[in-house]
Amino acid sequence: MERHRSLWKAFLSKEKLFLVTVTFIFIIISTIYSFQQSIFSSPGYQEAYPNAGLEFFYSLYRIGTNPFLFILLMLLLPNIIAYDFLNMHQTRSAYMIETRLTRRHYYLEVSIKNILLTFGVITLIQVGLLIFCHVFLIPIHFQSMTYPDGYYIMTQLLCPIEVINLILFITLTSLGYALMSSVILALQTFITNKYVYRCCGVIIGILLVLIPALIQGYLPIPEAAFLIQINNLVALGLEHVRENPFGLSHLALYAICFFIYAIVSYLCFQILLKRRETND
Repeated sequence: MERHRSLWKAFLSKEKLFLVTVTFIFIIISTIYSFQQSIFSSPGYQEAYPNAGLEFFYSLYRIGTNPFLFILLMLLLPNIIAYDFLNMHQTRSAYMIETRLTRRHYYLEVSIKNILLTFGVITLIQVGLLIFCHVFLIPIHFQSMTYPDGYYIMTQLLCPIEVINLILFITLTSLGYALMSSVILALQTFITNKYVYRCCGVIIGILLVLIPALIQGYLPIPEAAFLIQINNLVALGLEHVRENPFGLSHLALYAICFFIYAIVSYLCFQILLKRRETND
């Protein structure tokens, strides 16, 4: 039990809490700006659409038109645990922990803790953002609506019951970011510069948004490119730029994309472990 507690202490600090707090403050600032620039602040919009509060909350996840939340969360991901893991490896300060747990066990525990902590942090940020929007910007009501054809955003994305839909959305989005955090941690195999690694989440996130659109023309089945687009994990059908590939539902597309990135994370993690066992 003591060795597990010491492993947690290696990654939890006041500086980490400060970092999360500063990130949340920037998210709030960007949210206020987005609200002031959006149709949701227009007079009469809330009266015309009872679910305007939910519409605005979901609109914050649309990477194409409102990238602030996505960029700030992707910037945060490498700095929750992964950066400390890289730094401890390079400074050899984790040698005693590795010796007590064995390197494979140590790496596995760090990976699991990274996923759990990322999921918890992202969930808290989303819930905090939801509360802020409801209290200070636009009231959030749970009233299912029938939207006109072609309407640019809907609130019943995953389930016809608004409350359940919101819970599912926040949970799945947090899981999506947790998986991306796992991928980023495993990519230490290829990104070894600590200063580049701190901000690599944003770079990787932007690439995973753009690459599918760039490579679709070179694939025998162009739609297949969008199975790996990160939007599937962190936006869940909110972009409305195109129809889902192969006519998949949002949940099915999420599940396929999640499975693909889980495999990528596992393979990169195994490469990371093997290289460090071989070279150290």
